[in-house]
Amino acid sequence: MKNGKSALLTTLVLALSLSGWPSAHAQSEITLLAPFPATKQINQIVANFEAKTQYKVKVTYAPGLDGTRTVAKGNPLDVNLIIAPVTGAVTSGTVIPSSETVVASYVTAVAVPKGAPKPDISTPAAVKKALLAAKSIGYEDPDFTSAGQAPALMIYTLGIGDQIAAKSKLCAGAAYPYSPNSTCFDPSGTGPGGSVRHIVKQVAEGQVDFAMLFLSDMLPSKDKFDIVGVLPRKICPVTSIVGLISTRASNPAGAKALLQYFLSPDAQAIFKDAGFEPHS
Repeated sequence: MKNGKSALLTTLVLALSLSGWPSAHAQSEITLLAPFPATKQINQIVANFEAKTQYKVKVTYAPGLDGTRTVAKGNPLDVNLIIAPVTGAVTSGTVIPSSETVVASYVTAVAVPKGAPKPDISTPAAVKKALLAAKSIGYEDPDFTSAGQAPALMIYTLGIGDQIAAKSKLCAGAAYPYSPNSTCFDPSGTGPGGSVRHIVKQVAEGQVDFAMLFLSDMLPSKDKFDIVGVLPRKICPVTSIVGLISTRASNPAGAKALLQYFLSPDAQAIFKDAGFEPHS
């Protein structure tokens, strides 16, 4: 009888322990929304964070601007790495404004076909001259992609939009196959980032002789073309990746720890090696 009571007590304790496990596990999981173009770097940073803490991170990737729109519509995850501008997201009421943190930034660079003369892009005047002299210009559609916004703003600032329109190729790619402005949609492309692959292919094959893309998108294929350098920040601003914590984060302490980890020396070194401008 005594043994029976002991066994019953052990079973009850084990049952209670197991019933509490899912809740404890859920508390240790953090959800993260992140931009698709930085998948490799964020996966590496997240893996390092998980190895150093008790947290597990569930990452959802979205094409650059889609993530920003998701948060602006009031559907954030625990931690959100989204592409600037983020005014709509911050004012949505579902993220903590004071948590706004720039973790890294995309910089726009110029590439030319392998062995082609490298244009001078050291000053705004030199960039304007190079664009006017180029036979064909390729960049992403600013209405659909984050990588196209800085080049489009630069062209507007330089006041040469009408002069280069006929030789400009805007690529929206497979992520947005129905872009009305796209002149180089590749129907064989799949998934987010189709535009980047297509512009890379065009400059590698000599179909575009002045390509403007994020440096981080160029580096993986740098052996296929020549990278001239980064465009002057004065006329082609960086595109920041901004972190925001949800007001409904399941684990506020864990969410804060993850966002802060993106500013750590280890994480910043990963961003820098991949062609991003680190947090400053």
